[in-house]
Amino acid sequence: MVVGVSGYPNLAESLRLSGPKNDSRAFANTLARLGIEPANITVLADGASDIADGIANPGPATRDAVLAGLDRLAETSSRGDLVVFYFSGHGSQQPDRDGDEQGGNDEIFLPYDVGKWNGSGVDNALVDDELGERVGRMLDKGVDFFGVIDACNSATGFRALADDDVRARGVEPADLGVPGGTEPARSRLLDRGAAQAKAGRGRAAFFYAAQEVEEALEKVPKGAAEGESYGVFTYTLLARLAATPNLTYRTLHRAVMADIKKNTLMATQTPELEGELLDEPVLRLSDAKPDRQWQIFNGRLQGGALDGLAVGSLLALYDDAAADPDLPVAHGVVETAGATRSVVVAAAAPCGGLVACRAASDEAAFRKARFARLVEPGVDFGLVLSEPVRVDPGDGHDYTAAVAALRAALSRDAIAGRVRMRAEGADIAVGLIDGTLAFAPAGGLIDRNGRGSSPRITLPEDPAGAEAKIAESIDRMARATALQRLAGGGDAAGRLGLTTQLLARLSPRRPAAGESCPDDLDAYAAPMPAGETPVLSDCDIMTIRLVNDGRKPLDVTVLLVGADFSITPVWPVDGNANRIHIGEERSVDILQMEPNPKAAAEERLVVLALPGVNRAHVAFTDLGQDGLRQATADFRPVESAVRALLDAGLNDFQRSSTSLPAAIEEELSVDIRPFLVTGGGG
Repeated sequence: MVVGVSGYPNLAESLRLSGPKNDSRAFANTLARLGIEPANITVLADGASDIADGIANPGPATRDAVLAGLDRLAETSSRGDLVVFYFSGHGSQQPDRDGDEQGGNDEIFLPYDVGKWNGSGVDNALVDDELGERVGRMLDKGVDFFGVIDACNSATGFRALADDDVRARGVEPADLGVPGGTEPARSRLLDRGAAQAKAGRGRAAFFYAAQEVEEALEKVPKGAAEGESYGVFTYTLLARLAATPNLTYRTLHRAVMADIKKNTLMATQTPELEGELLDEPVLRLSDAKPDRQWQIFNGRLQGGALDGLAVGSLLALYDDAAADPDLPVAHGVVETAGATRSVVVAAAAPCGGLVACRAASDEAAFRKARFARLVEPGVDFGLVLSEPVRVDPGDGHDYTAAVAALRAALSRDAIAGRVRMRAEGADIAVGLIDGTLAFAPAGGLIDRNGRGSSPRITLPEDPAGAEAKIAESIDRMARATALQRLAGGGDAAGRLGLTTQLLARLSPRRPAAGESCPDDLDAYAAPMPAGETPVLSDCDIMTIRLVNDGRKPLDVTVLLVGADFSITPVWPVDGNANRIHIGEERSVDILQMEPNPKAAAEERLVVLALPGVNRAHVAFTDLGQDGLRQATADFRPVESAVRALLDAGLNDFQRSSTSLPAAIEEELSVDIRPFLVTGGGG
């Protein structure tokens, strides 16, 4: 059952969403494309359209409709069945009514007909206990269950840009009239503590869009139609499932989390998972043959990012759906990738080496094509900035000159081919604040970690100087973003056998203003696992643990992408060896947090690994903001191709995309590890 709630007629206009109707359509259609019988799929969603033939869509997701649907599934499902439940919409909390919540609150999900607080509960709310009871009945019958929730507990007061396309999927309890004093509650479908495994009982996997203290965001993806919002988690999940469906739930979740981190630059939201089904194939698709072919007419492709396509993807084109894969009539490359539609331009067949040619192919043959199949995935090296938005209209600053300098910088020949401005679906939001230009990579949330935490630039009064400074800043943003996009599809690090773990040595004390960090390393705590998105404070030391469980020695480079879009090599340093031999483990202290930072910052470690076979040690320590060295003749072919790809992404602003040859995916892993440095005394 697929549930999406957008309209909320009983709530304020400002609380209504636009993404769930798109989420529910895309989720249901993806299930059908992956082999689930349409007759077994029901969509409860207001405003949903273009749902695949055979899928039931009886109406909006009212409380009664959702509970009746779950009751029907609990009654009709049989041992060995798999039930899938998906919810996209708002979440919130209300005081616990039966004393089973440790935090004193029930998590609630808001159906289409939700109302306000009535003195004992929110009218028509779906309480987690009610959903959990129905899931429990299915599990007791031996039914397996896969649940996905794209909602959060509440919306918090991050400073969102006015008119921006980013929204948080949560309603403050106060907006529903719920009495104050509520504490965060865990989004869940089943009380895992109460669900003890027993013989014959079904197993479950639960995916949640964000941790309990984070927002589940929705936004317009880059390349999508204007106003076509999706949940960030849902969009990433479906794109990953379309590209690599034959994964376990655990591996799928890990890949989705990595995709969210790399595609947003900053940490944004961290999906969670739980259950006993996590190491089983997703949707039992191990033997499935998903549809990897799309219709195309005169360059207009009926597939996009939700089908696993990206800007730069190389396609083989055919005049018949059953054509021999080895006999394409032409080739094309994706020039623009929307959510479900793409624009393809003609391209030559691959050269036969690792890097595909990009000369135009026969236009007449290209126009005959009616079907497209993926040959090589793509990497988008373009950058989209939002229209500049004034955060505080009453701040007293005149931004006319700053906006003019920004537009002048974007019109430069070296930038115009790769960087553009768009009202929705931007990579970087541009804010006008405190007399400066501020940039928010985390989906348009300015200063999400406190005042001053978003990077900003103050411009000189000279127009030419202001334009030059903005152009330089755009260059830095594009390089940092392109580097992270090289974290290609699939589990590259897993194929190479590299395990990366972040640990933290906590400082024995927090220095006062003007003091330095303690010098004695023995005074710091022993390294402890720091989690998926570590939070560190003044003087804490970050340690990275690298384990090579693969079949080849690995040359590993660690880069730091700063909140200001800087790229700094942090390991190896001073020419030290960076090769991790087969079976070897290395733990290295790589960063220490500065004392008393002025503002919190979200930063990234980028871990690059390359097999160290028949070559000298390779360290990508030249990937800083000063640019790359050109490949030389003594490099092996894979390394030469890697450097050519990196060079295209970080240096050639005339190129907006390129395909990513499979050999590079197999031989280079790029692992993105975000972390938060607290500021202002923690």
